Amino acid sequence: MGSKRNGGAEAVWRQRLARFNRSASTVADFCRQEGVSSPSFYQWRKRLQHRKSSARKAEPDVHTMPESCEARPFMPVQVVGSTMAEIEVPGGMTIRVPATNTEALRTAILTAGNACRGVDGC
Repeated sequence: MGSKRNGGAEAVWRQRLARFNRSASTVADFCRQEGVSSPSFYQWRKRLQHRKSSARKAEPDVHTMPESCEARPFMPVQVVGSTMAEIEVPGGMTIRVPATNTEALRTAILTAGNACRGVDGC
């Protein structure tokens, strides 16, 4: 029952903090208007910011490229046909290209070769 009540309080405080962020009030004035104490305001703001940052850290950043790929430009690839060729390189990277597109295959092979430079067993 306590966690259910806390979840309700969390939702109320999320809404309250959103209202504060849209307002031009000071914390003291806002808390007076809302009928809450300033220490509660700061405690909830810190708690919810911590949860938000923890949730963000748990999610992988899909926009970040491995360092090994950052300096290499991408080559345009035209996808033709449905048969795919796969090239697996160390580090878990898999390159998939249409098997019927010779230029895409060539680019994939060159890219895989670049990724393997200096890696044993490549």
